[in-house]
Amino acid sequence: MAVRGRHRRYQPNRINRASLTVTAGGAGMALPLIGTGVAHAADLDTWNKVAACESTSRWHVNTGNGFYGGLQFAQSTWEAYGGTRYAARADQATKDQQIAVAEKVLDGQGPGAWPVCSERAGLTRGGEAPDIQPASTTKQLPKKTPKTSVQDVQPQTTPQSRAGKAEMYTVVRGDTLSEIAESQQVKGGWRGLYAANRKAIGADPDLILPGQRLAVRGKAATITEPAPTTKSTPKKTSAEPKEEATTGSRSMVAPVSAATGTPYRKAGALWSKGYHTGVDFAVPTGTSVKAVGSGQVVSAGWEGSFGYQVVIRHADGRYTQYAHLSAISVRDGQSVGAGQRIGRSGSTGNSTGPHLHFEVRTGPGFGADVDPVAYLRAGGVRI
Repeated sequence: MAVRGRHRRYQPNRINRASLTVTAGGAGMALPLIGTGVAHAADLDTWNKVAACESTSRWHVNTGNGFYGGLQFAQSTWEAYGGTRYAARADQATKDQQIAVAEKVLDGQGPGAWPVCSERAGLTRGGEAPDIQPASTTKQLPKKTPKTSVQDVQPQTTPQSRAGKAEMYTVVRGDTLSEIAESQQVKGGWRGLYAANRKAIGADPDLILPGQRLAVRGKAATITEPAPTTKSTPKKTSAEPKEEATTGSRSMVAPVSAATGTPYRKAGALWSKGYHTGVDFAVPTGTSVKAVGSGQVVSAGWEGSFGYQVVIRHADGRYTQYAHLSAISVRDGQSVGAGQRIGRSGSTGNSTGPHLHFEVRTGPGFGADVDPVAYLRAGGVRI
Protein backbone atom coordinates (compact mmCIF):
# COMPACT_ATOMS: atom_id res chain seq x y z
CA MET A 1 0.00 0.00 0.00
CA ALA A 2 1.43 3.38 -1.00
CA VAL A 3 2.37 5.83 1.72
CA ARG A 4 0.14 8.86 1.63
CA GLY A 5 1.61 12.14 2.77
CA ARG A 6 -0.47 14.43 4.95
CA HIS A 7 -0.28 18.09 5.79
CA ARG A 8 0.08 19.75 9.08
CA ARG A 9 -2.39 22.46 9.72
CA TYR A 10 -1.92 25.32 7.29
CA GLN A 11 -1.59 28.71 8.99
CA PRO A 12 -1.54 31.56 6.46
CA ASN A 13 -0.28 34.15 8.94
CA ARG A 14 2.42 32.02 10.50
CA ILE A 15 5.98 32.49 9.26
CA ASN A 16 7.43 29.08 8.42
CA ARG A 17 11.02 30.27 8.21
CA ALA A 18 13.47 32.48 10.04
CA SER A 19 12.00 35.85 9.13
CA LEU A 20 14.67 37.47 11.27
CA THR A 21 13.18 40.91 10.65
CA VAL A 22 14.54 43.74 12.78
CA THR A 23 11.70 46.16 13.49
CA ALA A 24 12.09 49.88 14.04
CA GLY A 25 9.48 50.04 16.81
CA GLY A 26 11.88 50.22 19.74
CA ALA A 27 13.94 53.37 19.95
CA GLY A 28 17.57 52.90 20.83
CA MET A 29 17.41 49.16 20.16
CA ALA A 30 20.86 47.66 20.60
CA LEU A 31 21.97 44.93 18.23
CA PRO A 32 25.11 42.81 18.72
CA LEU A 33 26.77 43.49 15.37
CA ILE A 34 30.26 42.11 15.73
CA GLY A 35 30.66 40.59 19.18
CA THR A 36 33.91 39.39 20.63
CA GLY A 37 32.33 36.24 22.00
CA VAL A 38 29.25 34.08 21.68
CA ALA A 39 26.95 34.10 24.70
CA HIS A 40 24.47 31.64 23.24
CA ALA A 41 25.55 29.04 20.70
CA ALA A 42 24.45 25.91 18.87
CA ASP A 43 26.63 23.18 17.44
CA LEU A 44 27.15 22.61 13.71
CA ASP A 45 24.84 19.60 13.56
CA THR A 46 21.95 21.65 14.96
CA TRP A 47 22.46 24.43 12.40
CA ASN A 48 22.52 21.80 9.64
CA LYS A 49 19.13 20.56 10.86
CA VAL A 50 17.73 24.11 10.88
CA ALA A 51 18.94 24.63 7.30
CA ALA A 52 17.44 21.29 6.22
CA CYS A 53 14.08 22.46 7.56
CA GLU A 54 14.27 26.04 6.26
CA SER A 55 15.72 25.52 2.78
CA THR A 56 16.30 21.78 2.31
CA SER A 57 20.00 22.47 3.02
CA ARG A 58 20.47 24.80 0.04
CA TRP A 59 22.88 27.34 1.51
CA HIS A 60 22.92 29.57 -1.59
CA VAL A 61 19.19 29.65 -2.30
CA ASN A 62 17.49 32.85 -3.49
CA THR A 63 13.95 32.27 -4.74
CA GLY A 64 13.09 35.97 -4.89
CA ASN A 65 10.77 35.88 -1.88
CA GLY A 66 12.85 38.21 0.33
CA PHE A 67 14.64 35.50 2.33
CA TYR A 68 18.15 34.35 1.54
CA GLY A 69 20.56 31.52 2.21
CA GLY A 70 20.31 28.21 4.00
CA LEU A 71 18.89 29.78 7.17
CA GLN A 72 16.52 32.14 5.27
CA PHE A 73 17.70 35.54 6.52
CA ALA A 74 15.69 38.68 5.86
CA GLN A 75 17.98 41.30 4.30
CA SER A 76 17.43 43.74 7.17
CA THR A 77 18.58 41.16 9.72
CA TRP A 78 21.57 40.12 7.62
CA GLU A 79 22.72 43.74 7.60
CA ALA A 80 21.89 44.46 11.26
CA TYR A 81 23.80 41.46 12.57
CA GLY A 82 26.94 42.16 10.57
CA GLY A 83 26.37 39.88 7.61
CA THR A 84 27.59 42.44 5.08
CA ARG A 85 31.02 41.95 6.57
CA TYR A 86 31.03 38.72 4.58
CA ALA A 87 28.71 39.30 1.61
CA ALA A 88 25.96 41.63 0.39
CA ARG A 89 23.30 38.94 0.95
CA ALA A 90 23.18 35.70 2.90
CA ASP A 91 22.88 33.51 -0.20
CA GLN A 92 26.19 34.95 -1.43
CA ALA A 93 28.00 34.03 1.78
CA THR A 94 29.54 30.69 2.67
CA LYS A 95 27.85 28.22 4.99
CA ASP A 96 30.27 29.05 7.82
CA GLN A 97 29.65 32.78 7.37
CA GLN A 98 25.89 32.31 7.50
CA ILE A 99 26.18 30.25 10.67
CA ALA A 100 28.43 32.92 12.23
CA VAL A 101 25.72 35.53 11.67
CA ALA A 102 23.03 33.11 12.85
CA GLU A 103 24.93 32.70 16.12
CA LYS A 104 24.56 36.44 16.70
CA VAL A 105 20.87 36.29 15.83
CA LEU A 106 20.42 33.42 18.28
CA ASP A 107 22.15 35.51 20.93
CA GLY A 108 20.01 38.57 20.18
CA GLN A 109 16.59 37.07 19.36
CA GLY A 110 16.73 33.51 20.64
CA PRO A 111 15.54 30.37 18.83
CA GLY A 112 12.17 32.02 18.19
CA ALA A 113 13.76 33.72 15.18
CA TRP A 114 13.15 30.34 13.51
CA PRO A 115 9.69 29.66 15.00
CA VAL A 116 9.03 26.28 13.40
CA CYS A 117 12.42 24.93 12.44
CA SER A 118 14.06 25.67 15.79
CA GLU A 119 11.68 23.22 17.44
CA ARG A 120 12.22 20.58 14.80
CA ALA A 121 16.00 20.93 14.95
CA GLY A 122 16.23 21.23 18.73
CA LEU A 123 17.79 24.70 18.50
CA THR A 124 18.26 26.24 21.96
CA ARG A 125 20.52 28.71 23.64
CA GLY A 126 23.53 27.57 25.60
CA GLY A 127 24.86 24.88 23.28
CA GLU A 128 28.42 24.28 22.18
CA ALA A 129 29.95 26.75 19.74
CA PRO A 130 29.96 25.39 16.15
CA ASP A 131 33.23 24.39 14.52
CA ILE A 132 33.27 27.01 11.77
CA GLN A 133 35.87 29.24 10.14
CA PRO A 134 34.09 32.20 8.54
CA ALA A 135 36.28 34.40 6.35
CA SER A 136 36.51 38.07 7.33
CA THR A 137 36.07 39.38 3.78
CA THR A 138 34.35 38.42 0.56
CA LYS A 139 37.60 37.95 -1.35
CA GLN A 140 37.41 34.18 -0.93
CA LEU A 141 33.91 33.94 -2.38
CA PRO A 142 34.91 33.78 -6.08
CA LYS A 143 37.05 30.74 -5.29
CA LYS A 144 34.13 28.90 -3.70
CA THR A 145 31.40 29.84 -6.18
CA PRO A 146 32.44 27.33 -8.88
CA LYS A 147 32.03 24.52 -6.32
CA THR A 148 28.24 24.97 -6.26
CA SER A 149 26.71 21.50 -6.14
CA VAL A 150 23.43 20.23 -7.50
CA GLN A 151 21.99 20.39 -3.98
CA ASP A 152 22.87 24.10 -3.70
CA VAL A 153 21.12 25.13 -6.91
CA GLN A 154 17.82 26.91 -6.40
CA PRO A 155 14.92 25.58 -8.50
CA GLN A 156 14.72 28.64 -10.74
CA THR A 157 18.41 28.88 -11.72
CA THR A 158 21.31 26.67 -12.64
CA PRO A 159 25.09 27.05 -12.61
CA GLN A 160 24.97 27.16 -16.41
CA SER A 161 23.24 30.55 -16.23
CA ARG A 162 26.66 31.89 -15.26
CA ALA A 163 28.72 29.63 -17.49
CA GLY A 164 28.20 31.21 -20.89
CA LYS A 165 28.01 29.14 -24.06
CA ALA A 166 29.68 25.86 -23.30
CA GLU A 167 30.27 22.85 -25.54
CA MET A 168 28.82 20.54 -22.88
CA TYR A 169 26.01 21.14 -20.40
CA THR A 170 25.62 19.45 -17.02
CA VAL A 171 22.00 18.76 -16.07
CA VAL A 172 20.81 19.97 -12.67
CA ARG A 173 17.54 19.59 -10.81
CA GLY A 174 14.54 21.19 -12.52
CA ASP A 175 16.06 21.26 -16.00
CA THR A 176 14.08 20.37 -19.13
CA LEU A 177 15.39 19.78 -22.63
CA SER A 178 13.39 22.72 -23.98
CA GLU A 179 14.86 25.13 -21.40
CA ILE A 180 18.40 23.89 -22.02
CA ALA A 181 17.95 24.16 -25.79
CA GLU A 182 16.62 27.70 -25.46
CA SER A 183 19.30 28.94 -23.05
CA GLN A 184 22.14 27.36 -25.05
CA GLN A 185 20.62 28.25 -28.46
CA VAL A 186 20.79 24.66 -29.70
CA LYS A 187 20.00 24.24 -33.38
CA GLY A 188 16.77 22.31 -33.81
CA GLY A 189 15.47 23.15 -30.32
CA TRP A 190 14.85 20.39 -27.80
CA ARG A 191 14.38 17.80 -30.53
CA GLY A 192 17.85 18.53 -31.90
CA LEU A 193 19.28 18.39 -28.39
CA TYR A 194 17.54 15.09 -27.71
CA ALA A 195 18.63 13.58 -31.02
CA ALA A 196 22.25 14.50 -30.31
CA ASN A 197 22.12 13.00 -26.82
CA ARG A 198 19.64 10.14 -27.23
CA LYS A 199 22.15 7.55 -26.07
CA ALA A 200 22.81 9.43 -22.82
CA ILE A 201 19.17 10.36 -22.13
CA GLY A 202 17.38 7.17 -23.11
CA ALA A 203 13.94 6.58 -24.59
CA ASP A 204 12.08 9.27 -22.59
CA PRO A 205 13.12 12.87 -23.46
CA ASP A 206 11.22 14.16 -20.41
CA LEU A 207 13.42 12.15 -18.04
CA ILE A 208 16.84 13.74 -17.68
CA LEU A 209 18.85 13.28 -14.52
CA PRO A 210 21.09 15.64 -12.54
CA GLY A 211 24.72 15.10 -13.43
CA GLN A 212 24.15 14.03 -17.04
CA ARG A 213 26.47 15.69 -19.57
CA LEU A 214 24.77 16.83 -22.77
CA ALA A 215 26.44 18.06 -25.96
CA VAL A 216 25.04 21.49 -26.91
CA ARG A 217 27.60 22.70 -29.47
CA GLY A 218 29.38 21.41 -32.53
CA LYS A 219 28.65 18.46 -34.78
CA ALA A 220 27.17 16.27 -32.05
CA ALA A 221 24.48 18.81 -31.23
CA THR A 222 23.28 19.36 -34.80
CA ILE A 223 22.99 15.81 -36.08
CA THR A 224 19.53 14.29 -36.26
CA GLU A 225 20.30 10.59 -35.91
CA PRO A 226 23.32 8.31 -36.33
CA ALA A 227 23.28 6.41 -39.64
CA PRO A 228 22.54 2.94 -38.12
CA THR A 229 19.27 4.16 -36.59
CA THR A 230 17.92 6.36 -39.38
CA LYS A 231 15.11 3.85 -40.01
CA SER A 232 13.61 4.60 -36.62
CA THR A 233 13.68 8.37 -37.17
CA PRO A 234 10.45 8.60 -39.20
CA LYS A 235 8.60 6.71 -36.47
CA LYS A 236 9.74 9.13 -33.81
CA THR A 237 9.07 12.15 -36.03
CA SER A 238 5.58 11.01 -36.93
CA ALA A 239 4.73 10.09 -33.34
CA GLU A 240 5.63 13.49 -31.91
CA PRO A 241 3.11 15.56 -33.91
CA LYS A 242 0.43 13.01 -33.01
CA GLU A 243 1.26 13.39 -29.32
CA GLU A 244 1.14 17.16 -29.55
CA ALA A 245 -2.17 17.03 -31.41
CA THR A 246 -3.62 14.75 -28.75
CA THR A 247 -2.53 17.13 -26.01
CA GLY A 248 -4.02 20.06 -27.86
CA SER A 249 -7.34 18.31 -28.49
CA ARG A 250 -8.06 17.74 -24.83
CA SER A 251 -8.60 20.68 -22.53
CA MET A 252 -6.75 19.25 -19.52
CA VAL A 253 -4.31 16.62 -18.34
CA ALA A 254 -3.66 15.09 -14.92
CA PRO A 255 -0.91 16.82 -12.87
CA VAL A 256 0.73 13.43 -12.16
CA SER A 257 0.08 9.84 -13.15
CA ALA A 258 -1.11 8.50 -9.82
CA ALA A 259 -4.20 7.72 -7.80
CA THR A 260 -5.58 10.29 -5.39
CA GLY A 261 -4.85 10.15 -1.67
CA THR A 262 -6.37 12.51 0.89
CA PRO A 263 -9.59 13.74 -0.76
CA TYR A 264 -10.99 17.23 -1.09
CA ARG A 265 -12.97 18.52 1.91
CA LYS A 266 -11.94 15.74 4.24
CA ALA A 267 -12.76 17.14 7.68
CA GLY A 268 -10.22 17.37 10.46
CA ALA A 269 -8.31 19.64 12.84
CA LEU A 270 -5.16 19.32 10.70
CA TRP A 271 -6.45 22.09 8.43
CA SER A 272 -7.22 25.70 9.36
CA LYS A 273 -10.49 25.74 7.39
CA GLY A 274 -11.59 22.56 9.11
CA TYR A 275 -11.19 20.52 5.94
CA HIS A 276 -8.66 19.60 3.28
CA THR A 277 -8.67 22.37 0.64
CA GLY A 278 -7.24 20.25 -2.18
CA VAL A 279 -6.57 16.68 -3.19
CA ASP A 280 -3.35 14.76 -2.63
CA PHE A 281 -1.58 12.47 -5.08
CA ALA A 282 0.71 9.92 -3.43
CA VAL A 283 3.88 10.09 -5.55
CA PRO A 284 7.56 9.77 -4.61
CA THR A 285 9.93 12.72 -4.51
CA GLY A 286 11.15 13.72 -7.97
CA THR A 287 7.99 12.77 -9.87
CA SER A 288 7.37 15.09 -12.82
CA VAL A 289 4.49 17.52 -12.11
CA LYS A 290 2.63 18.93 -15.12
CA ALA A 291 0.38 21.93 -15.67
CA VAL A 292 -3.18 20.61 -16.03
CA GLY A 293 -3.96 23.27 -18.63
CA SER A 294 -2.43 26.18 -20.47
CA GLY A 295 -2.08 29.44 -18.58
CA GLN A 296 0.31 31.89 -16.94
CA VAL A 297 2.38 31.34 -13.81
CA VAL A 298 1.40 33.86 -11.13
CA SER A 299 3.53 32.42 -8.33
CA ALA A 300 6.57 30.15 -8.29
CA GLY A 301 8.55 29.86 -5.06
CA TRP A 302 8.26 29.30 -1.32
CA GLU A 303 4.85 29.70 0.29
CA GLY A 304 4.94 28.88 4.01
CA SER A 305 3.27 25.62 4.97
CA PHE A 306 2.84 24.70 1.30
CA GLY A 307 6.63 24.68 0.82
CA TYR A 308 7.72 25.21 -2.77
CA GLN A 309 4.67 25.76 -4.93
CA VAL A 310 3.50 26.89 -8.36
CA VAL A 311 0.19 28.71 -8.98
CA ILE A 312 -1.13 29.05 -12.55
CA ARG A 313 -3.97 31.22 -13.85
CA HIS A 314 -5.97 29.62 -16.67
CA ALA A 315 -8.10 31.14 -19.42
CA ASP A 316 -11.32 30.15 -17.64
CA GLY A 317 -10.38 32.34 -14.67
CA ARG A 318 -9.51 29.42 -12.40
CA TYR A 319 -6.19 29.05 -10.60
CA THR A 320 -4.41 25.74 -9.98
CA GLN A 321 -1.88 25.20 -7.20
CA TYR A 322 0.85 22.54 -7.05
CA ALA A 323 2.44 22.37 -3.58
CA HIS A 324 5.23 20.67 -1.57
CA LEU A 325 7.51 20.56 -4.64
CA SER A 326 11.17 19.59 -4.44
CA ALA A 327 12.07 21.60 -7.57
CA ILE A 328 10.46 24.30 -9.71
CA SER A 329 10.96 24.52 -13.48
CA VAL A 330 9.04 27.74 -14.24
CA ARG A 331 9.15 31.42 -13.28
CA ASP A 332 6.61 34.10 -12.38
CA GLY A 333 4.89 35.46 -15.48
CA GLN A 334 5.87 32.52 -17.69
CA SER A 335 3.28 31.06 -20.07
CA VAL A 336 2.86 27.30 -19.90
CA GLY A 337 0.98 24.72 -21.94
CA ALA A 338 -1.16 21.78 -20.88
CA GLY A 339 1.09 18.88 -19.97
CA GLN A 340 4.23 21.00 -19.61
CA ARG A 341 6.43 20.05 -16.68
CA ILE A 342 6.45 22.80 -14.05
CA GLY A 343 8.38 21.06 -11.30
CA ARG A 344 9.10 17.90 -9.33
CA SER A 345 7.09 16.52 -6.41
CA GLY A 346 8.54 16.48 -2.92
CA SER A 347 7.77 17.03 0.76
CA THR A 348 8.68 20.66 1.45
CA GLY A 349 6.76 22.85 3.88
CA ASN A 350 4.38 21.29 6.41
CA SER A 351 4.21 17.79 5.02
CA THR A 352 4.60 14.37 6.59
CA GLY A 353 5.65 12.57 3.42
CA PRO A 354 6.30 12.93 -0.32
CA HIS A 355 3.17 13.78 -2.32
CA LEU A 356 1.62 16.43 -4.54
CA HIS A 357 -1.01 18.72 -3.02
CA PHE A 358 -3.23 19.99 -5.85
CA GLU A 359 -5.81 22.76 -5.50
CA VAL A 360 -8.20 24.60 -7.80
CA ARG A 361 -9.22 28.12 -6.78
CA THR A 362 -11.37 31.01 -7.92
CA GLY A 363 -8.57 33.39 -6.88
CA PRO A 364 -4.78 33.18 -6.58
CA GLY A 365 -4.63 32.89 -2.79
CA PHE A 366 -5.56 30.41 -0.09
CA GLY A 367 -9.23 30.19 0.85
CA ALA A 368 -10.86 30.31 -2.60
CA ASP A 369 -10.86 26.56 -3.21
CA VAL A 370 -13.29 24.52 -5.31
CA ASP A 371 -13.48 20.78 -5.96
CA PRO A 372 -10.29 19.91 -7.91
CA VAL A 373 -11.43 16.44 -8.97
CA ALA A 374 -14.69 17.79 -10.43
CA TYR A 375 -12.67 20.47 -12.25
CA LEU A 376 -10.34 17.91 -13.83
CA ARG A 377 -13.16 15.60 -14.80
CA ALA A 378 -15.00 18.47 -16.47
CA GLY A 379 -11.83 18.97 -18.53
CA GLY A 380 -11.78 15.37 -19.70
CA VAL A 381 -9.35 13.93 -17.14
CA ARG A 382 -10.20 10.49 -15.81
CA ILE A 383 -9.44 10.12 -12.11
